[in-house]
Parts: sequence; C-alpha cells; structure tokens
Amino acid sequence: MTNLWSGEPFYWNPVSDLRFMLAFQFMRNAFEAGTIIAIVAGIIGYFVVLRRSSFASHALGHTGFSGAAAAVLVGVQPVYGLLIFTMVAGSGMALLGNRASTRDIEIGTVLAFALGLGLLFISLYQGNAEAAYSILFGEVLGISSSGVTFTLWAAVAVLVVVAIVYRPLLFASLDEDVAEAKGMPMLFLGLAFLLLLAVTTSIAVQVIGVLLIFALMVTPAAIAVRLTSRVGTAIIVSILVAVTATWAGLVLGFYLNAPVSFFITAIIFAEYIGVRGLGVLRESAFLQALDAPEPDGVRSLRNAALVAVLAQSLLVFGGVLLVGDLLTYPSASWNPTGLWQHAQTAALLLVPGAVAAGASYLLYFSGFRKMATTSREFTLAAFLTLTGILGLVLAGSGLALFLAGVGLNATGYALAPVAILFGVPMLALGLALAVTGMYGQAVGSWRVGLRYHESALRPGAALMAVPILGSAVTFFGYRRSLARGTAREGSAVGVEPS
Repeated sequence: MTNLWSGEPFYWNPVSDLRFMLAFQFMRNAFEAGTIIAIVAGIIGYFVVLRRSSFASHALGHTGFSGAAAAVLVGVQPVYGLLIFTMVAGSGMALLGNRASTRDIEIGTVLAFALGLGLLFISLYQGNAEAAYSILFGEVLGISSSGVTFTLWAAVAVLVVVAIVYRPLLFASLDEDVAEAKGMPMLFLGLAFLLLLAVTTSIAVQVIGVLLIFALMVTPAAIAVRLTSRVGTAIIVSILVAVTATWAGLVLGFYLNAPVSFFITAIIFAEYIGVRGLGVLRESAFLQALDAPEPDGVRSLRNAALVAVLAQSLLVFGGVLLVGDLLTYPSASWNPTGLWQHAQTAALLLVPGAVAAGASYLLYFSGFRKMATTSREFTLAAFLTLTGILGLVLAGSGLALFLAGVGLNATGYALAPVAILFGVPMLALGLALAVTGMYGQAVGSWRVGLRYHESALRPGAALMAVPILGSAVTFFGYRRSLARGTAREGSAVGVEPS
C-alpha cells in the first residue's frame, strides 16, 4: 500500500520496510547520529536531573542558537558555532555560580545576553539564515556523513570525560553539602559537568532542536528516576527511552512525512505522563483491598478467565478474517468505509471481542483486589491489571481518533492529519499498557496457584501469552482452587462439602 502523506511504499513487513528505509543514505546518517546522540543524552540527562540543572540545559540550547547564527554569519557549519558558544556559556555559568542548586540567576543572565547576540547576528546576515533557524527544531534528516563523524567523536570525548569524573561527579550530584564538606573540588566538577552538558546539547539539538531540547536531554532521565533508584539501572533506562523514542520518531517521520522532532517529543511525553499517572494510581486508595471473603476473589478470577477465553476466541477469529479481507481488498486498509464494506463479519467479531476483553480485565482487577484482603501480595497484580484497563481505553480512543482522521482526510479537513498523528501514539501506548495488564494477570494467577497448591494455574499463567490456551488452563485452575477453598472452609467448621 502507499502511505497517506509521504508516498513511500509501506508493506507492514518490518524487514522489507526497514530495508527500504535504510536504502537512503540520509536515513542511515539520521539513525547513526540519532542513536549516538540519544545514548549520550540519556547518560548526561541523568546527571542533569540529579543536579536539578534542567534550566541549564534549556539555557545552553538557546545559547547554541546564537552560536549557530554567528557561524552562519562567518560562513562555517552551524554546529561548530553552536559548540563554541555553548562551551563558553557553560564555563561562564560555572564560574559565576559554584553550586548547581543556586545557579539560576547566573544562568538567566548568560541566557539573556546570548539571545541578544543571536538577534544581532541574524540581523547582520544578508542571506538566507535557514541553516541557523533549523537549529530551533532540529533537522536530523539533513545530517551529512561528516556530521555523523563529528557527532561520533564529540560523543566519544564526552563519554571518556564522564568515565574519568563519574564517581566524584555522582557524589557531588547526590549531596552537594557533604561533598563540599569533604573538600571535593566543587568548582572543577561544576565546570566539567557544564562543559559536558554544553557538548551534549550542541550535538543533541541537531536531532531535537533548541526549543525541544528538554524532550531528549531531561525527560528520559526523569522517567528513569521514577522507575528505579539504582544509579546504573536508571542510566540504562534513560538511554533506552531516548534511543527507542528516537528510532520510532525517525520511522514515523519518514513514512508519515511529518517532523521527526514532533514524534520524538510526543512519544517521550506520553511515556512520562504514563509513568507519572501510574505512580499516582498505585498510591491511590482505589487499590486498597476490599473487605471481601477470599473465595469471592477466586470466583471473580474464574469468571474473568472464562470471559477472557470468549474474548480471545472472538479476537483471534475476527483478526484472521480481517487479514484475509485486507489481502483480498488492499484498498480497504486504513479506510473506515472500505473496512465496513469488505470486512463486516470481521468487525462483528472484533467489536464484541474487544468489549469482552475489557470485561475480563475488570473481573481480573476485581478478583485480585478482593484477594488482597487476606494477602497484600495481590496488590501488584491488581495494579498491573488496572493499568491494562487504562491501556484498553487508550487503545480504543487512539484507534477511533486515527480512523476518524483518515475518514476526515478524504474531505480535506485541516485537522485530519493532527487526529491521525495523535491517534497513532495513543494506540501504541494503549496496546503496551494492555500487554502490561496481561502480565499482571499472569503474575496474579501464578500467586493464586502457589497459595492454593494448584498445579494447573502455574502453567496457565506461563501460557497467558498464548491466546485461548492460557486463559482456558487458568479457568480450570481457578475452578479447582475455588472447590479446594470451599472444601477447606467446610472442614474448618466441621461441615462436609456438598
């Protein structure tokens, strides 16, 4: 099929699509430079968050615009002017303020002067300053092979310096007062950090731009510190978030003919909102255990597994029919009217299947919440299942927004592309959270199996990723657990179970 905007062929075959995309030299350069920059930004960004220096990274990005304008004025590559100006500005910030936590005034002062210089340089330039303006939002698809080489060596230099000053810099970032009391060279560490931040900012703006530098420099690390308190793990998570968002942004930007920077910022923003929202949800009173007998929880879980079998059966058969219809009528792809005309039977299976899936998630959540009355170990399973419920809502909303945008696009409605661009990330995030909910169901089923010594539940939990089979096995496991629990209660009061 042909994509809606870019005109590039898209076959829904990851191997073919990736091979076609990487056949272009500019895309290979973009992936190489983007990966390098994302790795360095993920590492330095962790220290930015730890030292509460987000304003510094923002200011250095804007200072870099003045450097790019100066470079254009004298006829050299913008990245070189950007690098020089950010390093000078970073040095000035470090020398004017010794402590990272009290450096905002110095940073603001340097930023204002640098922006004034940028305005002066742009006004003096008589030609087309597009190269300087591209620094504002980034232009990763325009990076040349020499630009990739420069980015690589700059990144290597940053990583070497980080390796040298890692331990003292980490100590000073965690507690400035104790580090200063122990006689550590705070001025030198502050200067080294800001120079590292300046170099990283200089190469990162090629991807994300000075106005969006927060997305790649700060937000991945902010996500990481909310997920783990371990330094090494947090740095790895920060790198993974930055790299995957950059890769996804490049792919979507290539096929959807929209700014790569938008997709990178949208993906990272959605991940951050998701992490914050899940954190608030986990601490809320909604997850507190209900005052309910434990067999009621097992009964809800048994019903949930039965409904899940029904839902998965409908979704599997509906999906098979849909694939067959799309292969027969490829023009119906991403066309709501065409889908309804040529895939009515598939839709009549998929829609009730989705509703049944939502009902099974609700029953799983209710069961684990009731089980938490007697054992708090089921709170995690309830939380993850509730996350899956939110994922189903997001996925449904994203799909509806996407299909509405596609339908409106044929009418030339101006906001149709916006609906599609926002519908795709919502759909992807919703599916990821829905899978998280399935993982929570597997964890909870495994723990019920351990609690009731039920051998069928543990393999059922392991097979949860296999449609129909895993849920069917857990259904019989829950039935036996419920019977065993009833028998145990009857023997405890001296009553024979019926």
